Amino acid sequence: MPDISTTSAGFYLRTPDAQRLHVRLSGPPDAEPWLVLHGGPGSGCSASMAAWFDPQRHRVVMPDQRGAGRSRPAGSLRRNNVGALLADLEQLRAALGIERWGVVGGSWGAALALAYAARCPDAVAALVLRGAFLTGRDDVFALFSPSHKNALMLRRVKPRGERLPDARARLLTVSRVFQSGTTAQKRDTAAAWRQRELAMLGMAASSRSRSQPRRECLATVIKYRIQAHYLRNRAGLGKPALLRAAREIARQGLPVTLLHGRADGVCRPANARRLQHVMPGARLAWVDGGHLAAGAMREALARAIRAAGWQR
Repeated sequence: MPDISTTSAGFYLRTPDAQRLHVRLSGPPDAEPWLVLHGGPGSGCSASMAAWFDPQRHRVVMPDQRGAGRSRPAGSLRRNNVGALLADLEQLRAALGIERWGVVGGSWGAALALAYAARCPDAVAALVLRGAFLTGRDDVFALFSPSHKNALMLRRVKPRGERLPDARARLLTVSRVFQSGTTAQKRDTAAAWRQRELAMLGMAASSRSRSQPRRECLATVIKYRIQAHYLRNRAGLGKPALLRAAREIARQGLPVTLLHGRADGVCRPANARRLQHVMPGARLAWVDGGHLAAGAMREALARAIRAAGWQR
């Protein structure tokens, strides 16, 4: 296929607008297909995500979204929006010859999965959503509030005096830093954001994490550059749009499993309850854990994926 080039870790899908999306594959080609949508935005997929699946029963497709992970151009914001991401998924499905696939999404990936399933209902057989992020103003600005119970987010980044709520002004300033700041400003802002994220995840920062190698530092800057780009515009979605998508998914009768950590400090448990309210047929399972797909949450994901199997 002319739009695919193979690598040792997967392949690159070339889009019509010259993006190169890196895709990992796992499992037999004729097995039950599942798409994994990573969080962030900007985080990228990891090979460890394949461990959620049965290596004999499932074919796992793990794309890095535009600019994220191994996709190229790295960190690019050009045509990097939800509409383009959804078109990329349909191009990828067609390139692999998949008629329908299950979709697993965590955090931002859960929001993207909702948008995708509502737009392309015939392509999705089942949804498994972990720690859903609903892209509302309250979800976004909580990450930047100086009064949050965790360590102050980007306390060295001072808003530029816009007549806006302090959290929104700080987010706009951060986005400008990643687009036009100096190398040192971008590095320091990304490091501060990373420390805040670790605190929200309940993880202590090690001495190594405070002084990343140059390559890791660049990857962190890229990740948060994309994330700031999406968050300043509520990811191009917003909570009302995602809840409308969820209602449409419920109307279609698509099987949905919602998993949420009881101690999730990034995406509030209220998000899961709100989704179940508009999707009363969805199965909601509370997990003893936090936001990450680790420990009990990893086991819950594996059980939910096995239970969501379908006849192709």
